Amino acid sequence: MSTVTEVAGFQLVNAQTGKEVRLVMQHLHLVGKILPIGGRLVVQHTFSSQEAKPLEVIYSFPLPRDAALRRFRVTGKEFSVHSQLKPVEEAVKAYEEGIEQGHLSTLVRQYRDGMVNLNLGNLQPNETVTVQLELLAGVELHDRGFRFRFPFTLAPTYHSRAKSMGVDDGTGEIELPEDEFGDLILPQFKTDATILHQVGFDLSVTMPQPIQEIGSPSHAVRFRSKGAQEARVSLAQAHDVPNRDLVLDVRTSQCLSGVLAGVGKDGKGHFAAVFSSETFGQLADSPRRVVFVLDRSGSMGGAPIEQAKKAVEACLGALSDQDQFGLVAFDNQVEIFHSGLAPGSMENRESLRRFLQSVNARGGTELAAGFLEAARLLGKSGGDVMLLTDGQVSGTEDILQKARSAGIRIHALGIGSASQDRFLSLLSEQTGGVCRFLTPRERVDLPAVDLFASIRRPVAIDVRVKAEDLPGATILPEPPSMVFSGNPLVVFGESSEESEGQLRLAWEAGDEKRTMVQRVSIQKSSVGDTLRLIRGAKLITDLESRMIGSEARGVVKKREEDRLTTRLEALSQSYGLASRQMALVAIVERAGDKPGQLPETRVVPVGMPQDVQFNSYFTAGSNVAYLSRALRQPEMASGALGDFSSLTAASICLERPLQRIRQAVKAFPPGKLHKNVEDVLLELAASIEPDGGMSGPNEEQRVLASLVTLLFFIAEGHTSRVGTFRNHVLRLVAFLQSDITKSLSSDKGTMVKRVCEVISEDRMISGNWSTYMEEVLSGRPLEPILWTEIEQALGNV
Repeated sequence: MSTVTEVAGFQLVNAQTGKEVRLVMQHLHLVGKILPIGGRLVVQHTFSSQEAKPLEVIYSFPLPRDAALRRFRVTGKEFSVHSQLKPVEEAVKAYEEGIEQGHLSTLVRQYRDGMVNLNLGNLQPNETVTVQLELLAGVELHDRGFRFRFPFTLAPTYHSRAKSMGVDDGTGEIELPEDEFGDLILPQFKTDATILHQVGFDLSVTMPQPIQEIGSPSHAVRFRSKGAQEARVSLAQAHDVPNRDLVLDVRTSQCLSGVLAGVGKDGKGHFAAVFSSETFGQLADSPRRVVFVLDRSGSMGGAPIEQAKKAVEACLGALSDQDQFGLVAFDNQVEIFHSGLAPGSMENRESLRRFLQSVNARGGTELAAGFLEAARLLGKSGGDVMLLTDGQVSGTEDILQKARSAGIRIHALGIGSASQDRFLSLLSEQTGGVCRFLTPRERVDLPAVDLFASIRRPVAIDVRVKAEDLPGATILPEPPSMVFSGNPLVVFGESSEESEGQLRLAWEAGDEKRTMVQRVSIQKSSVGDTLRLIRGAKLITDLESRMIGSEARGVVKKREEDRLTTRLEALSQSYGLASRQMALVAIVERAGDKPGQLPETRVVPVGMPQDVQFNSYFTAGSNVAYLSRALRQPEMASGALGDFSSLTAASICLERPLQRIRQAVKAFPPGKLHKNVEDVLLELAASIEPDGGMSGPNEEQRVLASLVTLLFFIAEGHTSRVGTFRNHVLRLVAFLQSDITKSLSSDKGTMVKRVCEVISEDRMISGNWSTYMEEVLSGRPLEPILWTEIEQALGNV
């Protein structure tokens, strides 16, 4: 095995021979177009060899969320050949026969967990070959934009039967059990990604509403505006290293709503309708039952787990004593806060805070054990599970099967440099929940509180969609039966021809039944085939995730698996997309090919994901399963991520480039709290008492503290409808509108009522409210002069 002692550009040097080792993969470049409902992309892989003998190159990568491979084109000197879609067995046979004949052979095959091996066989000395691979992928859609994530690297993942070893101090290998994963080949993991291939991207973004902001927390980007609703985004520098996923955020000035429609190459009409959550209104409050499931495995070490714990405390500030909560902390073991659900009282919240102090990162990721324990706590009465995890696990189909059988709704907040976005989005989608994914260098606590606010309760339940006046219309995949705040409903469908019709939506909002109609006009359009393919990719991803995997035992399970396999093959052929049953293959016959000359196999290494510590997964020279040993010695896997406390995002705004980029730290006035605004907001949220008010020595002081806290939240952009702390604003307003104000004098009671009225109209009351937060958090009495300041501020509204 070569040991790297010197790096020159993108070249490796063998420490034993001193000779240069030429890389066989030089560049990976992503291009394509992204719409609010998904992207149509092409990944270009460039392979070049200066070795003395033919090579077989294998590049391993994970698929992003809702993704499927369509086709590839392999090009070189004097040839350009397109792939063929064939059943896996036929494709593998064609590839091996091509290898035997000395031909350039290319095979792209998918395995469990959305893992893909791209095999390029018989790459000749001094030959350069490019493989352009087309795929469809989904996005994490929000009411006012989306997050797009594409894997440029691969994360080490936990599996109880995995074998892991460190080849040297900077190279690690993982082997998964063959009876579950077949002949899947995983790459070596390199700590120094600068010695690997280059990556880059150039993407166009098209939105139905004006684009307000484009940014990336993962890469420095530049953009070119092509109008209010379209932009082109690319890497700001010439190239980058493959040690983290590309994450792209697009925000619009208005809620996303409308219909994309067109006729595909199959002659049928295809459409995708987007309905923002604001379309459905709001449901009345009702008591909540929620269990927080906290991943405490080694890869969550550092800032992620500390911020996740703070987030749980802040989320509890949105609960009343009528609500019930629980907490499960898991690694390879499961610990619970309480044997059952606990009321949201201050006493129970303080007990949880003490419990969280003992929760540190360690061990492996037995994720299913965590949410199954949450299901036990919820019992037959049901409720919500909020999962905070990096999701770095293998064998995800088995985990998904357990989640579906548990009968619980799982909302997931994923954290990581390398994508488990595909798995966590399926976990939430198939249980009726919501999923969001972060990079390790983004704050965990604020997005967690924001997600908790979104899942407070659905804005619509029992949602039903019917197509009218669209000939032969079908709606697939089945739309979600619930809609949550901030998360739009997306409806995919097709009709047998070009037509005009409508979608009729019906849902329940409390005791009220509501309906709405959305016109659909399907005409010839270039978007039609893209809609067809994105829909097909979603259907294939969902069906693959339901394949039983390692737990296919017994005659009944085998019959179910066979039916799924048959259905998946038919679905792949129908849409012309690859899957676990259908692979892509191409054979190029070149002049001078020599039959019988077997190539030497090289596996392209990947960069260890940014901020993930190598020693958390690999021990140099070990020939045993390190991850299995971590089960017995949890301390081995602690501290996997560095201590990053704030977002380091390159954010580019289309309207006001400088005004909308917020400072990383917004200081309080001299002599006051030496914390940034976000940390103070979190502490305030965690301090709200079960009746919705802040603490104080008497009723008037409680009202005053609650009033100034409310004004501070509003000043920081958090209203009852928007902002991370919208739930907490609602609770403060409800407290100030309760009977507690009867203890105030008439003029003060009127003042409180006026503040609530102004806030309900989404108007701000200006004032330097941050100067009082130290007293509020410490519980010290506020000066009566504050009433006068509030009165004066109201006079300026």
